[in-house]
Amino acid sequence: MLRITTLVGTAVAASALGVAALASTGVASAATSVDDTFISVITDEGIKPPSAKEATGVAHDVCVMLDKGGDLVDAVSAVADYTELESEDAAFFVGASIAAYCPEYEELIG
Repeated sequence: MLRITTLVGTAVAASALGVAALASTGVASAATSVDDTFISVITDEGIKPPSAKEATGVAHDVCVMLDKGGDLVDAVSAVADYTELESEDAAFFVGASIAAYCPEYEELIG
């Protein structure tokens, strides 16, 4: 669990920097800008989604899972199963998802 939490935390930090940069330029309210930042963060990590729409859809599913009481292990496992990503990449994806779309769950990492 500690390793997953560390990987997710790293992704949250990286994604939060991108989202903060958007906020400072005054375009954070544009959904496509957040989506673009999310896609940029995961592709910079080497995660190549089949499409931006697919990736952002899975990211929103992470938030729904957490809304329903799932935990980080559940989210990482679901992302790994659905996307066929390795555990480390799935953990990074979950962290980026949290930072971009449901930052209210960042306390799960801490």
